[in-house]
Amino acid sequence: MKMKTYIAPTMSEAMDQLRHELGENAILVSTQRLGAGAGVRLTAAIEEEEEDFGFEISDEPKQSAFHEKIRGILESHNTPATVIEKVLLHLKEPAKKTELVSFAAALDATFAFHPLPEHIKGQAFMLTGGAGAGKTVITGKLATRACLSGRKVGLICADTVRAGAAEQLVAFTNILDISLLKARSPENLQNHIRALRKTCDIIFVDMPAFNPFQPADMDYLAAYTQAADALPVLVMPAGIDSDEAAETAEAFAQAGTLYLLATRLDAARRFGGILAAADAGGLRVCEASMSQSLSKGLSPINAVSLARLLLTSAESDLERTES
Repeated sequence: MKMKTYIAPTMSEAMDQLRHELGENAILVSTQRLGAGAGVRLTAAIEEEEEDFGFEISDEPKQSAFHEKIRGILESHNTPATVIEKVLLHLKEPAKKTELVSFAAALDATFAFHPLPEHIKGQAFMLTGGAGAGKTVITGKLATRACLSGRKVGLICADTVRAGAAEQLVAFTNILDISLLKARSPENLQNHIRALRKTCDIIFVDMPAFNPFQPADMDYLAAYTQAADALPVLVMPAGIDSDEAAETAEAFAQAGTLYLLATRLDAARRFGGILAAADAGGLRVCEASMSQSLSKGLSPINAVSLARLLLTSAESDLERTES
């Protein structure tokens, strides 16, 4: 059985996406209304049918040199074959000197790009992910950016497991001159967010590390997601294995995660894992971190910047190989 998750501003738009891709025979598994301004999330399933015609069709349409170039670039990033085919399906022949634009358009049609809705007053974000993903640094970066833009920031540490997690955030709060609250349970987090919304423009929550392959961890994350009126953001480092990235994203998406924030792009050469995660989890690609510095290296990512990143990295690899 094939399962697919759809996120859209309204229920009707999500249903239109569902019918367009899976058809009228799809079974609606679950629906979820997200936080303020975040839309809705649908999960649907359909039986996969295999037809055996007793022969192979060998006369597949020949792809252009541009298609083969993009295929090679995606393969060099260890992108899963299924994701590559989705991108190539949307890829159109470029006009003169517009390969970047054509590639970006195909990525835009394949993945969901959406900046974090930080403009909504009182919006809370839960930074979650596996161990060592860089959640605490990202929490500090987002808080720093908001403070520098003149917004009043609320900061919560829900990581009561890792030694030194709160102390690391205290170093950030001392610099930014903001207070740090600690949440030891889903209910405690919910109460903190409600209190901070009275005085803060935006709230960031540093979550503990969750093992996507441990059902108990995912159940605990789901409990946090359901209790707290906050948007969960999966923090994932670039350069990890594509299969593991996809399975991780699927697990976090099922626990309620909506966005994907990629880290360590400055320290990785292959980004297929990020593409695999966005596809498998149906996550919105929102930001990318390219530096450990708190005051720089974090910016929204869209189809054009991702296409440029993939092309540039592949060209650098080719230059290293030839030299």
